[in-house]
Amino acid sequence: MAAISLPGGFEFEHPWVLLLWLVLPWLAWRLGRPGPIPTVPVPTLRGLEGLGRRPRRRAGRVRFAAGLIPLAFAIAALARPRIPNGDIPDPSKGIDIMLALDYSRSMAETDFRLNGHRVSRKEALVHVTTDFVKGRPNDRIGIVCFARTPWLVSPLTLDHAWAIGAMREAELATGTGIGWAISASTTFLKKSSDRSRVIILITDGENSAGPRPAEIAPVAVRERIKVYTILIGPEMVTPSAAANHELNKVARMTGGQFFQANDAHALQGIYQLIDQMEKRELIQKRHVTWRELFPETVAAALGVWMLEFTALQLLRRRMP
Repeated sequence: MAAISLPGGFEFEHPWVLLLWLVLPWLAWRLGRPGPIPTVPVPTLRGLEGLGRRPRRRAGRVRFAAGLIPLAFAIAALARPRIPNGDIPDPSKGIDIMLALDYSRSMAETDFRLNGHRVSRKEALVHVTTDFVKGRPNDRIGIVCFARTPWLVSPLTLDHAWAIGAMREAELATGTGIGWAISASTTFLKKSSDRSRVIILITDGENSAGPRPAEIAPVAVRERIKVYTILIGPEMVTPSAAANHELNKVARMTGGQFFQANDAHALQGIYQLIDQMEKRELIQKRHVTWRELFPETVAAALGVWMLEFTALQLLRRRMP
């Protein structure tokens, strides 16, 4: 039987135990019914039947009710009453994210603005990516940088500080092999657990080395890996061109989305949008911590029993 929840989040983890409460009325009747009358053999009591009342086995209904209250509390304690103590993210239910970052020579262009200052595309990318990684503490994040060929900067890890440091130290190189970058990122995600898996690919140019990205995308589809693609640079692609863009095709094929960013602020907004979309899918993957009320319920049972015992002892006292 599933746990029964009551208003305020209060619930019994083992509600089937409460069926024992159904025995209490029968027990009250059993213990409180009239008992046998002590007798002494005499010739006849005719005419004396109405002079007395049949006694009970014990001291009356009040005592029986008081005696059953501790038992009711004990049954409730066995049913594990509890109240929610707040919910926390479950680290085992995060997702795996592989960041595929373009580290080609063109990323050295200083045509982005960050906090009012002119910076290179790489500097803006590193700054915004750092904030994104820090905002997902329960996700395993890996980083692949690519130019003509990709190289692994950080495997999937929860040690985000180490991954960020390795990303900052990576150097730019020549060429832009987007297809190889998707292939490498997919390979590293394939070795992970059964978590949800996502690739976020950021580049400022067209594929100039290796296979086309759309040729590699089916591998990600087979592995159920979603790919978000982001094209950065000062010039925006027109809507008609974006519809047929290679990166847009990859995103659509894998269930991701295609974005464009012409400055650091826009890139930060895209990261935040992806962050929210992926977090919504994990709302159900949280667990609630509980405060068990077993000690309080047992204490109540003992308290009522002690009060009953004390009261009966005082009422039963007789003068010699």
